[in-house]
This record gives sequence, structure tokens and C-alpha cells, in this order.
Amino acid sequence: MPPLKEDILQGIYEVFGEWSAPFPFACEKQCSACCTQNVTVTAVEGELIHRLIHDGRRESWLAERLLEKGETRRPLMTTNDFAEACLQGEDLQPEQYGSPAPCPFLNKNCCMIYEARPFACRCFASEQRCFPGSSALLPEYYLSACTAVMQIIEHLGQREYWGNMLDVLAALSDLPENSHYAGLLPPSFADQARAHIVKAKPLPGFLLLEGEMDRIAPLLEAIFTRKIGEKTVESILNNR
Repeated sequence: MPPLKEDILQGIYEVFGEWSAPFPFACEKQCSACCTQNVTVTAVEGELIHRLIHDGRRESWLAERLLEKGETRRPLMTTNDFAEACLQGEDLQPEQYGSPAPCPFLNKNCCMIYEARPFACRCFASEQRCFPGSSALLPEYYLSACTAVMQIIEHLGQREYWGNMLDVLAALSDLPENSHYAGLLPPSFADQARAHIVKAKPLPGFLLLEGEMDRIAPLLEAIFTRKIGEKTVESILNNR
């Protein structure tokens, strides 16, 4: 992954963490009711996870976890595809691309890739304690803000892999920089995963209601005005 993309991604994580810090979340360590295999990521996020695994010399551990993934299917739409369709007036429902089974990266209800967990995991929370089968409690504007940030991250990784986290990680496993996985996974494993993922798309616009903007605008402004070197994130994303 180019260092610039990693810097932007880490900056987005940091800004969102600061913005969401005041929320009265009930989440705490070993609370993993929402940690399923229904997590979507970009290749940028997947490469960050691979780097964490490589630095910790846990390639065999990751290979074993990937082999535990549930049945997945190819997404019909990315987050930005969905946003574009909605902005054009289509009435759609979001899809799920993975299994409701527990995430294979859990160990005693704790996330073993926590430092590099993708945004879909970072933003999912609840203002009430969750239990298996229950629903999270979150303000609508918080959910809208999360969707907007997911759109920005997808824009950052446009034309690269997008899909279920386990499929994207598997698809990235046979890249030259990940040659340390050679022999740890079946020969066709990465190709099979690529059949279940699509390419990330550019940002078509945000799905935000006028009444939400006062609360969400500071978050988006903080992301877009963040400096990476001499340029802002907005200018980099717009190729200026």
C-alpha cells in the first residue's frame, strides 16, 4: 500500500475516534456480540491488517483463520454504488455479504487484530449493552456519519478490491509483498476469493439529511482539512 494512502486512512480513523469519543457507548472489552463475519473492507484496510500480521509473524495464524470463513457471495453493490443509486432515486435495501457466524479473529471474545481493525468494526457500537440476537441502539445521524466515512474510505481505495473482509484478505494473500503466505493456503484460495469481491468506486455524493448536517459537518470538515504533508486530504482525494 502506498504510504500516502495509509497516512490518510490512519488520519480518518483518528478523526473519527475523536468525533465519536463523547458518545455514551456501552461497549467494553470482551463485548463481541456484534463481531460477526459480515464486515466489508477495502484493499487499503486489508493491507493494513496484513502488515500487522506480518510484523507479528502470525502468518500461519491468519491462514488458519481465513480457512474458517463462512460462505460468502459476490456483492451486487459497494457502499458508493448504493449511495449513487439512492441519489438517483432508487429504493434499495443494503445487502450483507458474509456470514453471521462469529468473526474468526476473536479469541476469548477479544479482537486479535484490534490495532488494524477496519472502519466497519471501529464505528459499530451501541448505547445499550448488546447480546446475541439483540440490536444495537444508535442515533440515526451517527449511522449516517458512519456511512459517509465508509464512502470516503472506499473513494480512497477506488479501483482496488472491495468486499467481505475475509475475501479481501484472502485475495491479497498471493500478492508479491505477501509471498510469506505461499504454501500456507490452498493454491486456488486467492482466486476463489477474488470471485467474491468487486472494485471500490469513487464517491458520488453523501446520503445525508439536511437536519443531520450540523452534527456531521464538523466530522467531514476535520477529515477533508487534515494535512498530509503540505496537502489536505480533500486535495489529495481530488487529485489536486
